[in-house]
Amino acid sequence: MATLDLFEKIRVSQIASSLDLHPFEVARLLGQAGGLPYTLAFDPDDIDRVCELAGVETWWGTNAPKIDDDVPGRRLVRTAAQMLIDREVVGGNTTRADNLFRGLEPADQFVVRRAVNHLIREEVLKSIPTSQGLHLQVDADQVKVLQGIADGTKIPSSLEELWS
Repeated sequence: MATLDLFEKIRVSQIASSLDLHPFEVARLLGQAGGLPYTLAFDPDDIDRVCELAGVETWWGTNAPKIDDDVPGRRLVRTAAQMLIDREVVGGNTTRADNLFRGLEPADQFVVRRAVNHLIREEVLKSIPTSQGLHLQVDADQVKVLQGIADGTKIPSSLEELWS
């Protein structure tokens, strides 16, 4: 670590970039949690603080379930459905909507976003605006639909249109 690094503070935009958030969202969350410093300069520990305040999680990577499917888009959607089930985002439990996309390549994010929007329209998922941002929730009576998508036994034909 260079000597200058010891004195350099982190800016809102750097926190936002490291967490894949918009800088305004970072400022809003920090403002809600006690206010912003006059200089808008932060310590590295503040990244973890914002991550916790925002409910940011990275679901994709080595911890993502391994679903075998020859069609890449369908595999992504099935994996996302399984992750919602595994994390028990049912009933009163919610998660940030962007937790389903964070860590994916832009083209893969596009597929999963379209599927999530479709599942919201079909009322399999609920979108819930919160002070942390847009959250998702699965109604208890829709878990079977999501499980059918995850295991590939009952994928709605309207959802199949996303990758065919």
